[in-house]
Amino acid sequence: MQSFESPYFAAVDLGSNSFHMIICRVNQDTVETVDRVKDMVQIASGMQSGTIAADAQDRAVQCLKRFAERLRGIPASQIRAVGTKSLRSAKNADNFLREAEQALGHPIAIISGFEEARLVYKGLAHCVANDNNRRLVIDIGGASTEFIIGRDAEPELLESLNFGCVVFAEKHDLKNHVNARNMRAAYLAACADLEAIRPAYQRKGWDMVYGTSGTMRAIADLVAHADGGAIIRAASLRDLSAEMIENSEKTLQSMPKLRKDVLPAGIAVLRAIFDQLKLDKIHVADASLKEGLIYDTIGRFHNVDARYAAVAKLQGQYNIDQTQAERVARTAITFWRQINAPDLPGVSRTKILTWAAQLHEVGLGISHSGYHNHGYYILRHSDLAGFGRYEQHLLACLVRAHRKKIHDDRFDGMEKKVRLALLPMLVCLRMAVVLHRSREDLPVLPNLSQNGNTYSLLFSKGWLEENPLTMAGLEKEVVNFQCAAIDLKILEV
Repeated sequence: MQSFESPYFAAVDLGSNSFHMIICRVNQDTVETVDRVKDMVQIASGMQSGTIAADAQDRAVQCLKRFAERLRGIPASQIRAVGTKSLRSAKNADNFLREAEQALGHPIAIISGFEEARLVYKGLAHCVANDNNRRLVIDIGGASTEFIIGRDAEPELLESLNFGCVVFAEKHDLKNHVNARNMRAAYLAACADLEAIRPAYQRKGWDMVYGTSGTMRAIADLVAHADGGAIIRAASLRDLSAEMIENSEKTLQSMPKLRKDVLPAGIAVLRAIFDQLKLDKIHVADASLKEGLIYDTIGRFHNVDARYAAVAKLQGQYNIDQTQAERVARTAITFWRQINAPDLPGVSRTKILTWAAQLHEVGLGISHSGYHNHGYYILRHSDLAGFGRYEQHLLACLVRAHRKKIHDDRFDGMEKKVRLALLPMLVCLRMAVVLHRSREDLPVLPNLSQNGNTYSLLFSKGWLEENPLTMAGLEKEVVNFQCAAIDLKILEV
């Protein structure tokens, strides 16, 4: 039985070259695309200084306002919006995101290159036949290019390289001067970046190659007279590159201007990929990141959430005592359900708190005295499937602040309203850690109550006297929370 409010799901992909929106309807076991919109916003254009240009911001906001109209009526929990390479690296991304989220009416998660690659593969895997062949999937974006090897639904090797058609068009002056010199410069730059991944990918090997981007589709259209429109062959690509150098205006006359500006760079990049990975042909597929977002969101409603697997992987990788982790998590969530806390838009606070408890000792194998700091670094910088960067940041900050003194720097420059929303979660996590210091279950848990910034932990009479070490730990917590303007009371009833 379907467990969601509406049959409609939406995904918005704020790519460096194009913004995409797709609307799908779940009909029994079928996912049907009912609407899609694409706008070549090119937010990567003009980013040599590291900031999103004012005209690109304006194009983006106007596009998102149009998207917002189509999203009306779809439950917020069934809409996912993500930003990729340009928003990962732009110095003014935070300011732009506030305006972008207001225009769209929904939170926008910035995802890592690893997560981008995972979602690209997920989209492709759901839209082609599962034949047990090993696939190489390539997605050329505006500012990054993803390479994934996988079999059926499972990716095995994922990489995101920092080159794309918009960035290379500007870097190698291919917007205004399409000539042999500039095309070769872009080609060689892509070859140099590909050398880092070529050995591992060739060792892994593949049976089929798919291209999933708008650049791939545009190139396939240009060589359709030779290859039929669904395949790009190496010989056809070489011929197209020569035609481009000879007369780009004639070759690209059927293309819209924004595509004309970046396609020569895309052709140079694709030639480098063909040559470095020794490809004969690429099958062009329509499914990509946005479809991956749709299937990933639907999966979360059926308890198929990549984030759970990512947490379990970290637990195994860092030899976390899983019995203790689950013990702390259960207690933290028990406390969490007894209090109220500010919302964090676009974030499940219950899940973040659970994962923080399950991973609070992730740095313990590195150093006992500072393991919370090591845990922060691991969680902040690891590739965690399913997580947006904001979610990872919240998770990392909770783990860093779960012990020792509580200072604002524990929250890594987060806005005041976010810090205030995290503090109730931190109360629950820290109380659970203190109570399970002996790494044993408690027969009866105390109750936690809240009145504004005052929290009261209520024990049965005589318990604290029988457990003096725990009492000493709780008394330290009273002092620690005073630094965060929280009044923690330890009481017996």
